[in-house]
Amino acid sequence: MADAIKVFALGGLDELGKNMLVVEINKDIIILDCGLKFPNKTTPGVDFVIPNIEYIKENAHRVKAYFITHAHDEQLGALPFFYEKAPAPVYVTAYGKTVITRRMIFEKKRMNYDFIIVNPTSTHLVNGREVRLFQTCHNAFDSFGVAISTDRGYIVYSSEFIVDYETRYPAFKFDLQALSKIAEKETLLLMCESLGATKDGYCSPNHRFTNHIKSYFNNEEGRLFVAAFWQNSYGLNEIIQLALDNNKKIIFFDKETKYIIDSLQNDGIISINKNNLIPYEDILRYRSQDEVFLILGHGENLYEKIKKLAHQENDDKRIFLTEKDTFLFCAPPSDNIEDLFTKTVDELFKTHTNVVYLKRRDVESMHAQSNDLKMMLSLLKPKYYLPVRGSYVQLLANAKLALSMGIGLNHTNVFVLENGSVINFKADQNRPIIDNKENIESKEVIIDGLGVGDVSEKVLQERAKLGYGGVVVIASSVSLSKKKIITKPDCQMRGFVFVKDAEPILKQVTNIYIEEVTNALNSADELFDRKQVYETIKEKVSKAIRHHLKRDPVVVPIIIETE
Repeated sequence: MADAIKVFALGGLDELGKNMLVVEINKDIIILDCGLKFPNKTTPGVDFVIPNIEYIKENAHRVKAYFITHAHDEQLGALPFFYEKAPAPVYVTAYGKTVITRRMIFEKKRMNYDFIIVNPTSTHLVNGREVRLFQTCHNAFDSFGVAISTDRGYIVYSSEFIVDYETRYPAFKFDLQALSKIAEKETLLLMCESLGATKDGYCSPNHRFTNHIKSYFNNEEGRLFVAAFWQNSYGLNEIIQLALDNNKKIIFFDKETKYIIDSLQNDGIISINKNNLIPYEDILRYRSQDEVFLILGHGENLYEKIKKLAHQENDDKRIFLTEKDTFLFCAPPSDNIEDLFTKTVDELFKTHTNVVYLKRRDVESMHAQSNDLKMMLSLLKPKYYLPVRGSYVQLLANAKLALSMGIGLNHTNVFVLENGSVINFKADQNRPIIDNKENIESKEVIIDGLGVGDVSEKVLQERAKLGYGGVVVIASSVSLSKKKIITKPDCQMRGFVFVKDAEPILKQVTNIYIEEVTNALNSADELFDRKQVYETIKEKVSKAIRHHLKRDPVVVPIIIETE
């Protein structure tokens, strides 16, 4: 009887980030990536979001392996939360291990991982089953795709990739030969990323920084500052190579940047001769035009560093911007931090330094575009195809591209699914079944400080209100035995009304509070229901403020009980 196979996503479908695919073969579970998603404006105060952990926790004894295809937060950020509940060997490259270890230090979350360090092209046995890895080209060092063998054919996951044959960096080589070996056998199911599916042609060579910034490494006066996201390791390699090619001396802006580069050198991923590095204590001993200050960070963290530099609030006061300097901002923002990016660029311009910043339209993100996807499809010719990672528009574009290929794919074997939808290849059936009754619960889990999944939708709504609606707090003491208010209510309003306009609404809010608390105290012989009183006060105060001011602040009534 054939292998019984289930495949589903716990994250990454119709969303950006939180990538996680689950492959079940008979009783074994193999997890492909385990990522997080960063918050947007609808989730204020949230650190990040991870996939729902319940199914994996309930089936922890069946989890045989995690494969982390590359070292980005969207692929590995949720790993500690899942590993804690369902430990299993983690197959990851040396660089991936470095990033996971660094995240543990940053988040102060200790985990005794069972790491299995892999080469990006290699073959492994997971509980007796062959799993082949093939190196891909992405903007993370040593990225790889995964091919899991079954008696029905390979289940192949491309992860994120582009076709690039011209790279001078071995850590970003697309191993077409390894993929061709996999293509010699049948591919049952191919899962390809969709983030670039709406774009024509190949991504390469439009993903490279070099042509946009190389001229600035030849400047004859002033220092050169270069800022980049440390997880864009392809771009980082380009920057370092340009500095070396132009005989520039590299200075690490801060301890974090030094730690990152030291880790990469220790793993043998990059190599910088000591003669090309300037120690902190020697910054003032070299000519300005020979110095390149490298500033690395992640997301908002990088922008905050740059703002501090612009305001001369950075720790090392010898490092500051002048009119003769050039600042290369090689960190185009993601959608959720565009506002911060714009503000940071504004602060840089105020220093009167020469500011050069790359926009999204200047440099393509390293994700498979239409021709990259066509190469993968035409080589593997899968029996079934599942677009993964991307918005619904991108998933649909990927599916339509597959239908146009003329390789036997049609509306019966190309799937556009939601998180939790299961493709079920039953042991006694040749064709897969997609039954809504089998769906896996795939709700999001919010990580907020030390809290895991304990922030409700109501709390998020209140945080959003605080951001644009302000807050009203009203409090007093009451005597339950005397059934009366014994201190005059104190009402404070913040963030939505001028002091001169506050008196009339302040009086109305106070009267509502007194009336509702008094009614509750005098109501028959019933117990004083504090919760019900709070809800009534909130409702009536909110209604009054909306009527008079067209605003909707958070209302916080407080009752201090005495005998």
